[in-house]
Amino acid sequence: MRREKKSADHSSRLSTRGIQSTLSPMNWRRGLMLAAINVAVALPMIVLLAAMDAQLIQDREPKSDAGETSSIASLPEFSAPQSKEARTQEEQVVAFSPCDFRARPRVQESVVQSGNLPVAVATQWRTKCPPKWSIARMLGMNDGWLISENNLKAMRRVDVVLCLLIAVQWFLIGSFPLIRPTRWWVEPSALITLCTTIGSGIALVPVIDVFGRLAVLFAFFGWLWYFALLLWKPVQLAWQSTLRSPARLS
Repeated sequence: MRREKKSADHSSRLSTRGIQSTLSPMNWRRGLMLAAINVAVALPMIVLLAAMDAQLIQDREPKSDAGETSSIASLPEFSAPQSKEARTQEEQVVAFSPCDFRARPRVQESVVQSGNLPVAVATQWRTKCPPKWSIARMLGMNDGWLISENNLKAMRRVDVVLCLLIAVQWFLIGSFPLIRPTRWWVEPSALITLCTTIGSGIALVPVIDVFGRLAVLFAFFGWLWYFALLLWKPVQLAWQSTLRSPARLS
């Protein structure tokens, strides 16, 4: 009887090892697939936004000539005499910070940020005033967004790091799914990827790009679902271990 039990235990262990060995390549492939899909979805958005930034800088360059003419006109030889009240009003300097101005992000930004929420929070990608702990600040991004060329160069470095982190993020999430439902779209990572893909396709069409925000809104709720499952998993494992411990003692 003991020999039969040992052989049964040995065969069950071999079968579980065989199942694990067959499941692990499937998970790795799933991680690689999700990483490739999400990088391919985010890359056109990032390239399009970089082109918009370059166009914005080019549009600002001709204004330097107008600034020179205005500076010439402000010389005392060309200016009329002013009263004391006018001089005191000109001497008053109004201090403002670029962080005080809040602008609505572009649809392409919302697609990338909502589809890759953990990476977007860690990098503070395309944030006007990134905090000191963010990757954007570590890579040289300063306050004021694209006012200077240094910020523009730093933004390109942040774009490259963002693509790398998106690949790593989805490789880990895809390789270690939290649940294994019968329907693939019920799993959070698959739902987020689907909504982000739809939102990016809509965001590339200028006429209907506004509706891309609706698709990525579902991706945001998918992330909330994923984080809820991530918090519930340790609780579930702890509860199962407590239920198994009396059985082991008996």
